[in-house]
Amino acid sequence: MNGALTTAGDHLPSFELWFAVRYLHVASVALLVGGALVMCGLCLVLAGDTESSVLSRITTLYEWLFWSVIGVTVVTGISNLGLKGEGLMPAASSWGRALTVKLSLAILVLCLALLRSDVVIRLRGAAVGGSARANHVLASLYGATVVLFLAVLWVGLGLAHGRY
Repeated sequence: MNGALTTAGDHLPSFELWFAVRYLHVASVALLVGGALVMCGLCLVLAGDTESSVLSRITTLYEWLFWSVIGVTVVTGISNLGLKGEGLMPAASSWGRALTVKLSLAILVLCLALLRSDVVIRLRGAAVGGSARANHVLASLYGATVVLFLAVLWVGLGLAHGRY
């Protein structure tokens, strides 16, 4: 049967559903990593442009998009685990420990993103919003976001491809 239901009430996800959720998860992570990298570069390139409010508008837009995409990433990540069902490895296994590391890093990314969003909001409302120093702080925060995302991605790839 080509569906989520099988015989005797057993619930097994279809391959198509699993693939769609996994694809959406990977695509949203790629958007997050690429977006943070672009924002880091923009902050560095526009660091000397203290007269323009372009960077302030771009960072505000990015933060809105970031939180929308991170929501998709979290939901599809949880769905990936749910679709594995009873196939999940125990927490005491190396796979379970790697998953704990990945989730801990993901929470760290969210904490950094909250800090970064707060800085963007404060700079937008302050007169110092276009200073070179403020732009370098934002570049550092976006750069740290990229590094943490790459760490999450590295562990996630290991989980998905049986490294642990």
